[in-house]
Amino acid sequence: MSVINVPHAIINGLALSAPFFTTAPSILFAVAAVHVAYYRVFQQVMVSILLTSISFWSLLPYPSIVKFALTVLTLAGYLFTTVIFPPLQLPKPTGPHAVGVIDTFWKKSDMFKSKFSNEEYVIIRILYPAEAGSGETTEIPYQPLGSAICNQLMAFGAPGPLKKLGGLLHYWLLITVPFHKNAALISGKGELPVVVYSHGLGGSSSLYSYQAGQLASHGYVTILVEHSDGSSLLSKSKDGRIIEHEMSMYPLRETEQGAWDTPPYVKQRREQLEVRVHEVIEAAKYATTSLPLTDRFKGRLNVKKGVHLVGHSFGGATVLSAAARHSKLVKSVVAHDPAVDWMTDDSRFNLLKDSGHDGSGGYEEFEEEAVGLESIPTMMMYCDDWVKTGFGHNFVTIDRLNNGAICGKGSKGVIMNAMHHFEFSDNCLIQPIWLSKALNFSGPDPEGRAADTARVTIEFLEEHKA
Repeated sequence: MSVINVPHAIINGLALSAPFFTTAPSILFAVAAVHVAYYRVFQQVMVSILLTSISFWSLLPYPSIVKFALTVLTLAGYLFTTVIFPPLQLPKPTGPHAVGVIDTFWKKSDMFKSKFSNEEYVIIRILYPAEAGSGETTEIPYQPLGSAICNQLMAFGAPGPLKKLGGLLHYWLLITVPFHKNAALISGKGELPVVVYSHGLGGSSSLYSYQAGQLASHGYVTILVEHSDGSSLLSKSKDGRIIEHEMSMYPLRETEQGAWDTPPYVKQRREQLEVRVHEVIEAAKYATTSLPLTDRFKGRLNVKKGVHLVGHSFGGATVLSAAARHSKLVKSVVAHDPAVDWMTDDSRFNLLKDSGHDGSGGYEEFEEEAVGLESIPTMMMYCDDWVKTGFGHNFVTIDRLNNGAICGKGSKGVIMNAMHHFEFSDNCLIQPIWLSKALNFSGPDPEGRAADTARVTIEFLEEHKA
């Protein structure tokens, strides 16, 4: 069940009800004009168009036809704005704390140059448990980059006929999240655990607001990395440049049998992942060195033994590879549907050795096996849709995790039933369920699966936060 944005639904209802109170064209035109000026969003503008149509019909000297047309158009408006494309809102975090937010940049301690990125700064959003009522604002816009990111997501993920219809997602611009900008950290003397979060391919920091917000509301300082390698939909650099999604490698997926992850394509993703690993480690360094020195977090972060890493899909591969190489910075790892095949060769080898599988194209030469995961409690959580298709090498990793053959003590493999890959992000919470199902993005209850994901993730982190 999607969460309806009630204020906007009421405004739409009142606007569409106007013809039942007056048929004066001037008033209806005025209501339409005010509505379109206020919203300027495709789904909401449709209400204005309907009102304008009703206004024209009301000019006709045929009372019975006009009355019929008014009724039909108004009902169509209600259907369009409350059923087909209702204004939606993310579910609120369920933890005991309010959520504060800081958007910032961290200058990398050393540069990692790649054809995918030469950025000097890591783009960071920090969500943290905050004092209720503090901060400059009590909510922020869900999508700070506006309609551009909606257009980009449709171009990236929608089927062919829908790729140019970014307007179908423009109602995202009405969504806000209850994050308190620059709020005070919760009072007390206890130290708070820190999570570094890596988004998936085609994702962004914003697109994981629900999961990260849940972590923060339950007491975790959560650092979301907005990767600069072109794997995000759109990002804005420190100097204001827009970093666009990297599209050049997609032709490598095309074959006579259809699109799939060919070895040349996977090789490019592994090269891209090197940038992401570097940025996650830089964020971990930031969390363990500079962040604890700031006034807000001084003496309040539990980072002496490192941070926790969480990631989805490409982000799952990122945090697994980062932990394998830099275990001293990491307490535990949670990977949601990790794209294991895209992991770096040295870390993937450690997971898959002796299993009879080595990933697309096998291994290239690497200097040394990355064995860090052998000492780190790790949970890999897969949706049953991926389990059915064998994505993420779950046919290898789940049993090996549960048998203690890989990763540190307390590791586990978990299967989430009635769930799809995109339900680990906000994607299916902010679009109508019918559309998510049509795109094969979700099962019947995306809100329930999101809540379950947060609960299982937090339970695992709680076991290993000491």
